[in-house]
Amino acid sequence: MPLHQIRQPADLRDLSYPELAELAGEVRDFIVRAVAENAGHLGSNLGVVELTLALHRVFHSPDDAIMWDTGHQAYVHKIVTGRQNGFEQLRQAGGLSGYPNREESAHDFIENSHASTVLSYAYGKAVARDLGTDPTRHIVAVIGDGSMTGGMAYEALNNIGHSKQRVIIVLNDNGRSYAPTISNLTAGPTEREKAQIDHPSLPERITEKLSHSLTNIRLNPVYVRRQRRLEQFLRDLPYVGPQAEKGVEAFKAAVREFLQPPSFFEALGVRYVGPVDGHDIESLEQSFRNAIELSAEGPIVVHVLTQKGRGYSPAEDDDEKHLHDAPVFDPMVGPPPAVITGYTQSFAEALIKEAELDPRVVAITAAMPGPTGLLPFQARFPERFFDVGIAEQHAVTFAA
Repeated sequence: MPLHQIRQPADLRDLSYPELAELAGEVRDFIVRAVAENAGHLGSNLGVVELTLALHRVFHSPDDAIMWDTGHQAYVHKIVTGRQNGFEQLRQAGGLSGYPNREESAHDFIENSHASTVLSYAYGKAVARDLGTDPTRHIVAVIGDGSMTGGMAYEALNNIGHSKQRVIIVLNDNGRSYAPTISNLTAGPTEREKAQIDHPSLPERITEKLSHSLTNIRLNPVYVRRQRRLEQFLRDLPYVGPQAEKGVEAFKAAVREFLQPPSFFEALGVRYVGPVDGHDIESLEQSFRNAIELSAEGPIVVHVLTQKGRGYSPAEDDDEKHLHDAPVFDPMVGPPPAVITGYTQSFAEALIKEAELDPRVVAITAAMPGPTGLLPFQARFPERFFDVGIAEQHAVTFAA
């Protein structure tokens, strides 16, 4: 089915996987042309094409709420919810907003542009649903790994886990925010690990397959139900029940520790599954369907791995930000290199001069070294440059 025939999410559900792969390519071409003509956010939207298609095939928006953190990554969501024509005036007066907009569509539930906020929205919407004041069925919050450097996300996650709200969190991990993500939660491979990626040893290949198999088992609702019954059976055993249950938990913890990093999410009361290939629609759909059933017992995180700028070589080759945002450009060659101009350039030059005179001068940015003009400072004084991630509140107090 050609892209122009997709008018609503239901149109996606009759497509075969080969047809979906073809559609994903059309969507990427459409986004590149629209941003080239009007400017906009490019890299993040190219990275969530398959993820968005899978979400809208499994969940039934607007009966189910699909909400996006940093709403500029919702272009694909807008395309499949009947707003293709609006891209002719993307981010123009009288045209389509570059962010979710409730006046545009019933499929947009929040109006947000900042990072780290969507989990708070999801928590509030889940509480309203459970109080009977909101008709939404499933609540899906898509948040990037970059946004997980913001403290507000963890505050909401703590409430979600503690209250056991039925929320499905999709962690879109592309290793980027605007600049590379500053976080150990999604830290990239070391040099040694990079060398092993293309030539893994036999034990590493076995471990990878075992980890993948266990992830599939943990996603299986039948396994979860049997696990619950086993735990209850062990607890009820006279005399030895508590010790037996502790032994099972210790074994499970040891396996998790061996096969994957300690599960931060599960420590907060949020079940974690993944990672899942964020460009494999079939795998994504299986994970989301299982997450729906598992979420009946409480919140769940589905960790997906995506590539920012995927499918457009100028974006893939942009090592700094993968064309996070772009001005009007020729789509055949890509946008020109960004040039610091005006006040930003003057600020950058003045700050470097001050730093040359005073060793106490440092530069702090919240994941925006390029737009704030701090890249020259970073190159000149790397030991006095600090990127704290998307954590403005922390940045201000850190500076104090």
